[in-house]
Amino acid sequence: MFVQNLQGNIKYSYDYDHDVLYIYFGEPKVSYDDEAAPGVFIRFSEEDDVITGVVIMDYKKRDVDAVTKHIPIHINFHSINEQL
Repeated sequence: MFVQNLQGNIKYSYDYDHDVLYIYFGEPKVSYDDEAAPGVFIRFSEEDDVITGVVIMDYKKRDVDAVTKHIPIHINFHSINEQL
């Protein structure tokens, strides 16, 4: 089961079955992943290396403040958590 929502230009979906949070910035682009920390992936556009998203495995088991240290863009995780 997925939950999907939008915060301004940030879209996100959450996979309850696998505890994975997917965050998308802007329009979809062909992207590649870079693992910033174990289970935390930053997605970059293949075209221009702009950040296109973030994928966080085992999301509900993580300390959100610790995760934000590995993500080079501000994401309001507290707002996301209120909706999950």
